[in-house]
Amino acid sequence: MQIIESPKEYDVCIVGSGAGGGMAAHELTKAGADVLMLEAGGWFDSEDFAMFTWPYESPRRGASTRLQPFGEFDACFGGWGIKGEPYTTTEGTKFDWFRGRMLGGRTNHWGRISLRFGPDDFRVRSIDGRGDNWPISYQDIKPYYDRVDKLVGLFGTKEGIPNAPGGIYMDPPEPRCYEHMIKNACDDMGIPCIPSRMSIITESHNGRASCHYCGQCNRSCATHSNFSSPSVLLPPSLDSGNLQIINNAMVRKVTYSDGKATGLSYINKEDGKEYKVKSRVVILAASACESPGYY
Repeated sequence: MQIIESPKEYDVCIVGSGAGGGMAAHELTKAGADVLMLEAGGWFDSEDFAMFTWPYESPRRGASTRLQPFGEFDACFGGWGIKGEPYTTTEGTKFDWFRGRMLGGRTNHWGRISLRFGPDDFRVRSIDGRGDNWPISYQDIKPYYDRVDKLVGLFGTKEGIPNAPGGIYMDPPEPRCYEHMIKNACDDMGIPCIPSRMSIITESHNGRASCHYCGQCNRSCATHSNFSSPSVLLPPSLDSGNLQIINNAMVRKVTYSDGKATGLSYINKEDGKEYKVKSRVVILAASACESPGYY
């Protein structure tokens, strides 16, 4: 099969557009790097999705499809079984592998609960004798947690819980009626009950509107009030002029020369042809399971 080679060499080529790839693109383009991003799924814009769609506007009433296993109003394209992408498991075991195939990957499909590791999580061997302590401490990584909080925008409260350190929070939303009942019952029993710490903004932040509590987070957010890579990380990266995104690009392999990565080879899922791109640096951010496979 003929391989179509790009004459351009990028500073960095990123595989995947989700949490890892999106953040890498955000930081690298801000620093002036010329970045190419390859995404195996299609383009996605939450403003064009189903946040305000009534169930009766669909003849299927929102029922699931193979491409959207959680329903056609759910902002998740992918699932456990993806056509043309089978996988095997070790004999006698079962592992259901959920994958996102869209711009932003699984940042379009999560509960947005955003917790920090606590001090004890970095020294588990010292506590229970199992595993290994990290070579860094919570205090070493705390400044980076703070930077992410300021960029993304979270709500929550600081409660002084030793191994659940607080971050930089906006005020949480007012509890709903049943949440007041739960809180009152917990207070009577002496059980701590605090608001979730979630990457949803309750005030305007970095050009994004505050949450208006429609309760449709799973449909993606047309006002960009909750965190996803396409809402928070990729727009400023694209605005910099330093990021190019190629969708429907299924990466086949990392190319090497003298033991160093020189770029990537990918299959265009629309025309079935193989393309080769060159870059000085390759970042694999295609999920924990897929990224090691490219080696």
